[in-house]
Amino acid sequence: MASLGNKARDISFFLEAKKPAEVRKAIFKLALPAMLEFFLMMLVQMIDMIQVGSLGPWAIAATGLAAQPTMLIFSVFSALVVGTTALVARASGAGDREYACRVTRQSFVIVLLLGVVVTAAGIPASRTIIRLMGADVDTIKPATIYMQIVIAGTVFTVGNMVLAASLRGVGDVITPMISNLVANVINIFFNWVLINGKLGFPRLEVAGAAIATSFSRLIAFCITMHAVYARDKYISISIHDSYRFEPNIMRDVLNIGTPAAIEQLIMRTGALLFARLIAGFGTIMFAAHQIAINIDSLGLVPAMAFQMAATTLVGQGIGAKKPELSEEATRQSMIISIIIMSLVGVVYFFLGKYVAIIFTRDAQVIALGENALKILAFSQPFAAVYFVVAGALRGAGDTKYAMYASAIGVWAIRLVIGYILADMLNMALVGAWIAVTLDMAVRMVLVLKRFSSGIFKKYSKEYSEDSDDMKALYQHC
Repeated sequence: MASLGNKARDISFFLEAKKPAEVRKAIFKLALPAMLEFFLMMLVQMIDMIQVGSLGPWAIAATGLAAQPTMLIFSVFSALVVGTTALVARASGAGDREYACRVTRQSFVIVLLLGVVVTAAGIPASRTIIRLMGADVDTIKPATIYMQIVIAGTVFTVGNMVLAASLRGVGDVITPMISNLVANVINIFFNWVLINGKLGFPRLEVAGAAIATSFSRLIAFCITMHAVYARDKYISISIHDSYRFEPNIMRDVLNIGTPAAIEQLIMRTGALLFARLIAGFGTIMFAAHQIAINIDSLGLVPAMAFQMAATTLVGQGIGAKKPELSEEATRQSMIISIIIMSLVGVVYFFLGKYVAIIFTRDAQVIALGENALKILAFSQPFAAVYFVVAGALRGAGDTKYAMYASAIGVWAIRLVIGYILADMLNMALVGAWIAVTLDMAVRMVLVLKRFSSGIFKKYSKEYSEDSDDMKALYQHC
């Protein structure tokens, strides 16, 4: 595995780019492997849903009810993930390998310690959380079991998240892609074995899906950690390195990452309350909602990939004191993302019914899911712009504005408008997903306004001054 990602900084030609075509080359070099990785991650979630869906709508609802609070819990770690990527990308752009590795070590140790705490608190609290989600009687027990097993693997999940974030910060998207590819194959296999009881294993149904998920995350963690501990990589750490706590590094990581974590908490709390709203309409309605979420998660993969590319390239451009390159990378990523996501919208609108059939044969669930996807089709160009520009702002270290945009979109639009349309006006799932589309449109407008203000030049100047101060401190010492 030591050979994985040996060319971690082979996108450094981006810093010498003179033409838009050269910038697009750097974007695609990062985005395409990331797209494959994210596609595999989302695909395995879909396969989970398909395999679990064979048990009935109750099983889809149970895993969906457990997924929302679990994702909310994992979002707490976004501060370390986003902060690590931004600082490592800047250090890479400035050619400071030693600092990039120190950031990685600090974040890795902290995230493992927090993972232990979350596991210890989350397992006994799972049943209470599921009840608060408004689960029907037939879904409380399986949803609780699913959540407990997934929470048990928190250390592996978040450890892999931080190491992968650091690798992506220097442009190594191959290692995370391969680790997730292997893990996804394992997840699919053990889903088949454990859900239905194959090859002599007991039939564990929803619990089997949770065991497969946690085991696959353990494998991904081991692969990524092994790769990072290889000494021929730009980002590498060792048991012989110093793991002494460095407050200055963690302060910088958290200064950048905390708003991103708050943003994730805002989004995940909003998603949880949104799911709670839909759960009130019954198991059938929530099953259709969960299918739409899974399909949309897969559809958002291109936007996520170009978001990641924008985050890395903007960070490197600012670290190299070339804010104009950061701006061009953002513009080019936006254009490409809009084209691809518009095509995804076309598929949702005209072929949504046939995609929903993959998950279930229940006619009611299929019809409800098809309607949700038709509405979601109109949100895809908005999502394309929002994801890329928000990622670019995070790469620059401007994580607070993305947080504000998410807070306004999720709480003022998705939840408030969603409640009015879905509940008060009795539009149910249709009203809820109209609110989702409006939410994405508002967020897009807000981040575009920030991007057009010339914010990258400001952050490039500030980073340059901070770097000069740090160098002076090193010389003094």
